[in-house]
Amino acid sequence: MIRPNIVKKTFPSGFKAQVILKPGFNQRFFGIIVDFGSSDPQPVPGLAHFLEHKLFASQEGDLSLEFEKLGSDVNAFTSFNETMYYASGVKNVGPTIDLLFKLVGEPFFTKENVEQEIPIIQQELAMYQDEPDWVLGDSLLRAVYGDTNLAIDVAGTKESIASVTSDMLLATYEENYVAEKLSFVACGDFSENQVKTIMRQAKTLSETYFKPGKGAKRSKPLPFKAGQDLALPSQGVPLFALEVSLPNFKKVLASQDLAQILLEIMLESKLGSMSTWFAGMRQKQLLNQPLQISVNTTRQGNYVMILGTSQDAEKVIAELKKQLQADQLFASREMDGFFDLLKRSWLAQTIRGLDHLPAFSVELAEESLDGEDIFAMTEKIQAMSFADYQAFCLDLWQGCGISTAYLAEGQED
Repeated sequence: MIRPNIVKKTFPSGFKAQVILKPGFNQRFFGIIVDFGSSDPQPVPGLAHFLEHKLFASQEGDLSLEFEKLGSDVNAFTSFNETMYYASGVKNVGPTIDLLFKLVGEPFFTKENVEQEIPIIQQELAMYQDEPDWVLGDSLLRAVYGDTNLAIDVAGTKESIASVTSDMLLATYEENYVAEKLSFVACGDFSENQVKTIMRQAKTLSETYFKPGKGAKRSKPLPFKAGQDLALPSQGVPLFALEVSLPNFKKVLASQDLAQILLEIMLESKLGSMSTWFAGMRQKQLLNQPLQISVNTTRQGNYVMILGTSQDAEKVIAELKKQLQADQLFASREMDGFFDLLKRSWLAQTIRGLDHLPAFSVELAEESLDGEDIFAMTEKIQAMSFADYQAFCLDLWQGCGISTAYLAEGQED
């Protein structure tokens, strides 16, 4: 995979900046990412997400409107361990960067604007809570991790949202939005002079808006309660879910991203739409649609979530539990061939992703916080033998705990 030209700098304050050069692209992408997300320690659940919403407020009004005047689109997201603010456009590079730094670096929290935001976020949460898959995932994670921020929705709870104050927001902002926890990324077709100008601008603006410091300490992995099996009230959809808690990521591989990708390849080989197991389940009419499989990595814990639909969820869950035992993971000979096939598929997808500026920029911004390197990781995967891959996956799987949930017919609210 061809590595694009990337100019990186870490300023004396600890603030990081990188410019990714993509010749021939008209679109420009700019983002600021902060090493603080929904599952990190905070006064009440959902506060990181609330901060994301309220940083768009300013004395002049909603800053989104100012980006529109520049011809730029602006948005933000909060994940488990990061929050990112980003803008994209074609023109007005300097003013867009100025405005993005102002958005992240100049909080404007008042009693009035915080109170106005509470029902908006509560309504956003209520929309998710109407979805059966949200009910399954929420119930399952709470059974495994308890009432911790990792188990609670990114937006928090109705009660925690209602308890947010402007003082609480400001104190949390000042503790976490510090130079060493922040990183800026720009991506597009920039000249050499433009790169130098962007770097000077990022340095000046970071010194203007963000105080030096490491911020709040990172939290440690959470204990989990394995073996939870839940039958939940039916919501008219025959959904089921399995959660596999994985305690050994850092003990096996220094790279969280590499561990995540290897497990995704393994689970797709074993349970995916091209696997012998799925073909058998389909023939028995136990599954008609492929499973949704995700591997989630956080500072507080790593877990796999498997979601599917079946009229006989209990039987499918029992079959999945058998397949997910360590001694069964590589029992089939097809795994060897699937590894090379899925490895090539992952590589092709990664290469295509290089031309999707927003997704690629977000990936590199996240890596700047975590010390990861997608290009070095790609080389490792390309060179990895099936035996090494098998050994890594089995080690990553050791000590895992499997919990399940399904929506049971006949059990209504």
